[in-house]
Amino acid sequence: MNCKISYSLLFITASLLPLNSNAQEASSTFSAEDVTASPAMSIPSSWTFDDCINWATANNTDVRRTILNILQADQDIYSAKDAWLPTVGFSTSQSFNNYPSPGDNRSGNVYGSSYDINANWTVWEGNVRKYRLESSKILRKQQQLAGDDVVKTIKLGILQAYLNIMYAAEAVTIAEQTLEVSSGQTDRAKRLMESGRTSKVDYAQIESQKAQDSYNLVQAKNNYESAKMSLKKILELGLEYNLDIADVSFPDSDVLVPLPAMGDTYNIAASWLPGIKSNELNKEIYANDVKIAKAGNLPSITLSGGVGTAYSSGGDSWTSQMGHNFGEKIGLNLSIPIYDGNATKRAVAKAKLAELEYDLTRKNLLDDLSQTIESLYIDANNARAKYTSGLTQLEATQLTDDLTNRQFELGLVNPIELLTAHNNLLNARLELLQSKYMAILANKTINYYATQEVAVP
Repeated sequence: MNCKISYSLLFITASLLPLNSNAQEASSTFSAEDVTASPAMSIPSSWTFDDCINWATANNTDVRRTILNILQADQDIYSAKDAWLPTVGFSTSQSFNNYPSPGDNRSGNVYGSSYDINANWTVWEGNVRKYRLESSKILRKQQQLAGDDVVKTIKLGILQAYLNIMYAAEAVTIAEQTLEVSSGQTDRAKRLMESGRTSKVDYAQIESQKAQDSYNLVQAKNNYESAKMSLKKILELGLEYNLDIADVSFPDSDVLVPLPAMGDTYNIAASWLPGIKSNELNKEIYANDVKIAKAGNLPSITLSGGVGTAYSSGGDSWTSQMGHNFGEKIGLNLSIPIYDGNATKRAVAKAKLAELEYDLTRKNLLDDLSQTIESLYIDANNARAKYTSGLTQLEATQLTDDLTNRQFELGLVNPIELLTAHNNLLNARLELLQSKYMAILANKTINYYATQEVAVP
C-alpha cells in the first residue's frame, strides 16, 4: 500500500507540472569537459588577427569561466523544476521502557518500535515555483550574455594589442632606417674631419647622434616585444612562447574611411550590447520577485500520505502486531494566511523598490555608452586631422633634412642644424605613424559597435 500512495502522489505531481517543461528548455550545449578541454585548434605558425580571435574565444580562461557559470545556472533550473516533485522519507523509532513496579500482567521492561514512510507534496503555493523557474531561466540567459560581454572585451583587447604590435613593428623599421641614415652621416663627418673640413667636436656631436639612434632602435625593439607580450597575455600562450605575427599593411584609406553617423552607432550599439540586454532581463526578474512576494498573501495546499506500523513487546508476536498495526493515511492541508505581522507587505514593498534598480542601471549603461561612442568619434577625428597634417609636415621635414644634409657636406651648416633636421624628421615620421594607428583603432572600434564585426586585413 505504501507503493500505491507514493505512485499516486507522483502521478498527481506529473499531471500538474508545467506542460512540456523538459521540451521547453533545450539541454545545455555545454558540459563540464568544455571547461577544462584542450585547445580545439592547433597553434598557428604565424598569427593572423582572425587566428587570435578564434583562439582566445575558445581557450581564454574568462570565456571558460562563463561556461562554468552557465552550467551552474542549468543546475539552478533543474532545482527549480524539482520543486514540483514530492518528498518521500522513511522514519523509525526504537524505544525501551523500564517500569520498576509493574502492575499485574505487565512486564517491567517494554521494548517498542515504529516504522513509517511518509510523502508530502505542495499542490499550490501561489505559483511561487513557477515564477522561480522563470527567473532561473532568465538568469541562465544573463550568464550567456555575460559570456558575450567577455568575448566583446576580448575582441576589443585583441584589436588594440594587435594594432600596437603593428605600430611597434613599423616603429622598429623607422628606427632602423634612422640609424642607417645617422651611420651614413657619421661616416661622411669622419671623412670631412680627416680632410680638415670639420672639427673633431663636430664629428663627436654627429657620432653621439648615431649612438642615440642605436639606443632608439633597441628601445623600439623592446617596445615591439612588450606589445607582443600584451597579446600573449590575452591569448594565454605562456612566457616562453615566441609569438610570430603575420605581416599586415594598412593603406591610407583605412585611416580616412567614412564613419557612420554617431547617433546611428549609438542606437545600434544600445540594441545589441550584452550588458544592456542583460539589464533588460533584470526587469523580468524584478517583476517575478514582486509576484513571489505577493504570494505570501495567498493560501497554500499540501497533499500528504504515508504508511506505518508499530510493535511493542509484551503482547502478541512481532509478526502479528506488525500486521495488525499496519495503517495508511492520506490528507489534504489548506493553509490560509490571515495576519503575518506585515511581513508580506514589507516584502512586496521591497520587491517593488528593487524594480527601480532597472531604470537606474539602464540610465548608467546608456550614459556610459554615449560617452564611449562620443570619445571614440573625438579620438577618430583628432587622429584623422593629425594624420592629414602629419603628411604635410613629413613632406616638409623630409625636404628640409635632404637640403640640410647637402648643405652640411658643402660646409654651409653646422652639426647642430644637421642634427636638428635629423631629429625633426624622425619625430615627424613617428607622430604620423602614431596618428595613423590611433585613427585605425578608433575607426575599427566604431565599426565594431555599429556592425558587431571587427577585422584586420
